[in-house]
Amino acid sequence: MTRLTRRTALGLLGGTALTACAPAISTAQLGDDPFEGGIGGTGIVGLMTGSGSVLVNGLRVEVTSSTRIFDANRRGGDSMLVPGRTLTMLARARLGRFEAQRIDIDDPLTGILLRQGSGYSVNSTPVLGLTNAAANAGERVTVSGIWQSDGSVQASLLQSAPQGEDIVSGVLTGSASEGWRIGQTPLTPPPGRSLISSQFVVAKGQFTHGTLQVSSLDFGRFREGGSTLRQLSVEGYLEPVATAPGFRVAGLGHSFDQRLQLSGFASRRAVYFGPYTGRFVARRAVLLPDAPGQRASLLRPADGRNSARYLGGDQARSVPTR
Repeated sequence: MTRLTRRTALGLLGGTALTACAPAISTAQLGDDPFEGGIGGTGIVGLMTGSGSVLVNGLRVEVTSSTRIFDANRRGGDSMLVPGRTLTMLARARLGRFEAQRIDIDDPLTGILLRQGSGYSVNSTPVLGLTNAAANAGERVTVSGIWQSDGSVQASLLQSAPQGEDIVSGVLTGSASEGWRIGQTPLTPPPGRSLISSQFVVAKGQFTHGTLQVSSLDFGRFREGGSTLRQLSVEGYLEPVATAPGFRVAGLGHSFDQRLQLSGFASRRAVYFGPYTGRFVARRAVLLPDAPGQRASLLRPADGRNSARYLGGDQARSVPTR
């Protein structure tokens, strides 16, 4: 897989580590396999932490000639897959290896980078964790990263973006009477378009006068093969919601099983693993450090391994149930 050539990387935040390509091993040899053999479709949502194969959430997933890659629902290529990008992957276990069937690059924000107080924002949504970005203020950028519970984005990668539509990708909140938003970006939907709160949406349009004037909407994290999902791996922060079990992963759009007890993970960044039955039955949570370089190092599988050691042992905590 080649490195990014068509876009200029402005900064890989925190010194994310790269790894060399190494052969995947049989899932049967993994021991405490987070996907229990990968039966059915496997959904993986998280930040890419290494290249060679695609490394995400501590897992090594191979990109083949049949893997379909999309960037904001437009067909792309593997040169777009670089550490720090926000990925949604539909994978399968084939011949003992994880192979990506479809990869969606779901970076949270594309638009003009502006100074906001002592920090930065894109499309009115605060962007945290940027370093050495002052020279890029006023330019069009794409922000990779993960959503936080307050509607801000913790950035992992900043790239220059060509002229075109402004984009916000995340969970839709609000109502027709109160107004719609994703994160802290207000939205004006196309006339006559009905929206449903709590869905994951890729909204495109023009950000003007403090609002994204939406021209197109694409719904769902897994736009292809979602009905085949049997397992999920998701990286993120939790955000509180009114319905049981009281939390969801910020920016995901999938609800947890109502029996889970998640309060012990409420303030921590983590990778969650477990079955998907229409709700996410997370069985394990692996707490992650906030420092990007340390996190990437811990989530890097050793050569010849399919998963990082950090996913097992004392770091992997069972998610209690009622």
